[in-house]
Amino acid sequence: MRKLLALCLALVLALGVLSGFASAEEKVHLVFVERYGSTTRTAALRALLDEFEAANPDIEIELISPPLESSQQKITQMLMAQNDLDLMELTAWERAQYIENGWLYNLKDYYQDFPDKETFTETVSSSLYTKDGDVYTVPLGCYERMIYYRADWMEELGLSFPEPGEEWTFDALYDIAKAMTDPEKGRYGWALRGGGNSYQQFVYQVSFANLGVENMISSFEPYFTKDGTSVYRTEAAKKGIEYQLKFYKDCAPADSVAWLFSDQVNAFASGICGLLMQDSDCIGSFVSEMEEGTWGTYPMPIDAESKEAVVGRGCDGWAMTSYTKHPDEAWRVLAFLASPEINARFCKQYGVIPVHTTAAEYDEAFSTGYYAPYTYMYSHPEYYKPIGGVDLPYTSYTTEFGKSSDVDLQNILMGNADIDTVLAKWADGWEEQREEFGGLEE
Repeated sequence: MRKLLALCLALVLALGVLSGFASAEEKVHLVFVERYGSTTRTAALRALLDEFEAANPDIEIELISPPLESSQQKITQMLMAQNDLDLMELTAWERAQYIENGWLYNLKDYYQDFPDKETFTETVSSSLYTKDGDVYTVPLGCYERMIYYRADWMEELGLSFPEPGEEWTFDALYDIAKAMTDPEKGRYGWALRGGGNSYQQFVYQVSFANLGVENMISSFEPYFTKDGTSVYRTEAAKKGIEYQLKFYKDCAPADSVAWLFSDQVNAFASGICGLLMQDSDCIGSFVSEMEEGTWGTYPMPIDAESKEAVVGRGCDGWAMTSYTKHPDEAWRVLAFLASPEINARFCKQYGVIPVHTTAAEYDEAFSTGYYAPYTYMYSHPEYYKPIGGVDLPYTSYTTEFGKSSDVDLQNILMGNADIDTVLAKWADGWEEQREEFGGLEE
């Protein structure tokens, strides 16, 4: 009997030791969903997460990368259903909606002890916090537009850009796009974005530039004039749509009326279109797909009347869900991704603008080469005016507006809608949102 009891005790002790080993090796499993997945980008993010896991063996991270065109819908569905999800990527214009819906974890307490926030750029810092002083994201990278051009076409046709400044206008851009266009050769000067928030191109850029920051109710509220009416009731907005129509009719393929981001990029890289207005996240793709010397980048043109162009404040970010069961571990991942060196490495691989003032210390490419237009624009505030970047009570309307305005603009381009009618509809929508939810000064 004593031998049996001793054997049982030994077994219990052995099982306890094994259980202890199992607990010690048990990992926290975090689920991370990516908003802008692609083969090269996802690989770059996965490599960073692998690096984090190697340094933090108590955490494992599952990365989900939905197809780009359906990623917003997929993430929204996951959040609504409160699926297993701890970390996510989100765009600047989605953030307000996600905060309003209670889907994001307030990171304010974590930020108090986060030393790397001290080197965030002014553009990032000015848009990080809500009106109430809360913070829901760590910055990922800034998306700012510039002009991509086919250098080989420019040389072949004897074309050149005016020097950046007062001669480099949207009209000058049109002249170059028109000169590049030769349908018989299958060449077009402009890679138009006809779908997927297409208003963010000429309608956004030309309208706000022509209106002028001094005529906005605030540079943080560019959608409204000083008297509180929508920018879409102004001649500046009409000018923006007219440019969209002009470039489409004279310089772009007919099927570009439905092009999304990927269609634009592919048309430029494959030699269908000679000019493209897009953010810096195209750089990585073009470096890998196009021959060196066949393409280049240039600053955004300015409005001929106001002598201004607009650049956006703020950036996309990483966040954690409000219902995560592992906020401390999730924060460790966020802090890693937002650290200066890791952010610089990811931005270099992906092509977006880093969020730290120290980025050039890790890679001088951020102040030269394909990124040089940003150095020029940021150093010439007399021309390039920052706007937006703050989560306002009505900001979540941006998502709905992006979808409905695509249809409206496509109807205008195809001759099925009147510009004045569309602008009145847009103005009503924005004014109703501001009246219902309030603005910055309220």
